Amino acid sequence: MDTWIDRVHAATVLRPEECFALKWWDIDPASNQILVQRAWSKGRETDGKSKGSMKPVAMHPALAEFLNDWRKESCYNRDDDWMFASSREKGRVPRAASTCGKHYLRPAAVAAGVIAQDDHSRFGWHNLRHSLATFFGSNEVHPSVIQTMLRHAKPQTTARYIHAVNVKQIEAQGKYLDAIKIVAKDPDRAA
Repeated sequence: MDTWIDRVHAATVLRPEECFALKWWDIDPASNQILVQRAWSKGRETDGKSKGSMKPVAMHPALAEFLNDWRKESCYNRDDDWMFASSREKGRVPRAASTCGKHYLRPAAVAAGVIAQDDHSRFGWHNLRHSLATFFGSNEVHPSVIQTMLRHAKPQTTARYIHAVNVKQIEAQGKYLDAIKIVAKDPDRAA
């Protein structure tokens, strides 16, 4: 399940509390959207960070297909089930973002060489928001589009998410993608 979570989370730039609070009925492939209707924080459902943050998120058809595949594999696949349900809690609540980050995301980042084993700095789901914003920024996506995707009220906030990219960072990302078995279909483009 963890690979489903990290890929959905990374592709949508949802905040952790929003991503883990998704239910299957929040997915709307007809309008290419994920409806952000709630958040999950500290073991309970909340209204989310702000009214502005509770806006639909764009969903590419490939992501919709990916989610459909996950739904077929999931034990909890009814419309009102949590998309990332806790099997330990028999689907009554979503998985805990902190636990998934600690037991899966951080070790995957260490294995990929993104962070060092002995690095005790903060690293978690929120880093994926910075990563995608940086990816968009380095691929000439207009800042206003990035701001809309991140659902930030101010462009200044979005600007803090877009970081300069250099060759070493691209190499590190390649190691991560290798570790999670994402391989370029066009080997010439990967070089």
